[in-house]
Amino acid sequence: MNEEQLLQAITHYPALYQRKSGNTHKGTFGTLGIVGSSEGMSGAIVLAGKSALKAGCGKVFLGFAQSQLPIPFIDSAPELMLKTAQALINQQDISAWAIGCGLGLSANSEEILSIALAQRNENRPYVFDADALVLMAKLKSELSLNQHCVLTPHPKEASILLNCTLNDIQNNREEAAKEIAKIYHCWAIIKGQHTVVTSPKGEITINTTGNSGLSTAGSGDVLTGIMGSFLAQGMTMADAVRSAVWIHGMSADILVKKGIGPIGLTASELIDTIRNIRNQIWTLSQQHNANYFE
Repeated sequence: MNEEQLLQAITHYPALYQRKSGNTHKGTFGTLGIVGSSEGMSGAIVLAGKSALKAGCGKVFLGFAQSQLPIPFIDSAPELMLKTAQALINQQDISAWAIGCGLGLSANSEEILSIALAQRNENRPYVFDADALVLMAKLKSELSLNQHCVLTPHPKEASILLNCTLNDIQNNREEAAKEIAKIYHCWAIIKGQHTVVTSPKGEITINTTGNSGLSTAGSGDVLTGIMGSFLAQGMTMADAVRSAVWIHGMSADILVKKGIGPIGLTASELIDTIRNIRNQIWTLSQQHNANYFE
């Protein structure tokens, strides 16, 4: 990113440079719990967890929706702490939750989601993604979400949430996002070209970053990890959702300029670039005096 782009990011996404310094520790930057990854899908929450760490989260726990851990630790990210989903959802020291990446649609997955929803702290932020959304569509009339929750469907998942066709979603993405936010009483995004971000009040933001390189397996898991990370670090829902969508797309744009994509761009390649962008923004804000932008 050049300096002009960085200054624009500081202006439009100020939460990205507002980070405590000095007498801090890992607890200062939040604890994220990520639940998902049924058998055969173990990589989903690993991608989300790596993204969360490199987006600035202090501690990240992964909860696998499996009877026992598929792996003892993650070689490429030994900082990630692993549990079964059943054990993790009872943990009380979680600052924010991200639920759904690779969760699956089995009876066990449904039970895990039901327990997580039943134990939900209404003042704690939650990101619901992927299979969790499909399962939640069955519980529409029973759900009680609020402004501390965000649903992150791609168009097909949005059609399931609204019980309509894929064409209905794609023909009017903004109205579809507003309808999801209205029905589920929470934040909603519809992913894709020009991702739509909607508040519970129906306020729309259209994201302008990103490219076709993001149309790859695991890209949504990376976005969920970033969003959960930002929420765990104490960003407001408005800041976390909009900033996460922007930086996710910007990382893909930067990689394409370097010749890494759009063809063959992988989700894991986004993660280090996301960290680099955030550090560039933070460094420049220090040089220009962050108070100038407030």
